[in-house]
Amino acid sequence: MATLVATPGAANANSYETLAEAATYFETRLALPGWDLAADQEVLLMMGTRVLDAMSVPHRRLKRFDGVSYYVTSPQWTGLPTSSTQALAWPRTGMKDRLGRDIPSNVIPQELKDALSELSGQLGTADRTLDNEVEAQGITSIRAGSVALTFKDNVQSQVLPNAVLALMPSSWFTDELITPALSAEFDIVSW
Repeated sequence: MATLVATPGAANANSYETLAEAATYFETRLALPGWDLAADQEVLLMMGTRVLDAMSVPHRRLKRFDGVSYYVTSPQWTGLPTSSTQALAWPRTGMKDRLGRDIPSNVIPQELKDALSELSGQLGTADRTLDNEVEAQGITSIRAGSVALTFKDNVQSQVLPNAVLALMPSSWFTDELITPALSAEFDIVSW
């Protein structure tokens, strides 16, 4: 079993916070059964860190809406990693806290630790990293007699809950980028 390592900038770090720091967060939050009942809270912290760490690189997905294909490039962290040897995306240089103060380049900010605690607790309730069944199966309509069910074209999984995103300053992320995709004939799709 992996050992939790929360040393900022360490080459073997696998969490942005310690178990004690997460426990402090949950002392000031209403009960979250996913955290309180978890058999291995350290694993939840490591998994949550991996999910947050994935934001260090953009991910591009092909989407289709109203017959138009386009690429959606996900937001990524702003700033730069402090060193080339650190295992995780944080600590970072060029970052500011929610009040506009510089974050030292050897520190994991409290906002990120709080977001990790919240995400880890929610991951303990339900694995948000699983594929969205509607997207995975491509279901657009179901009819059984007089009962019909139709899903919107743009249904997508939201791995990071709004409660997690709200704990981090928006200045930490680039904007989502939407670009036209090439059609089957390799022509630019008109908007």
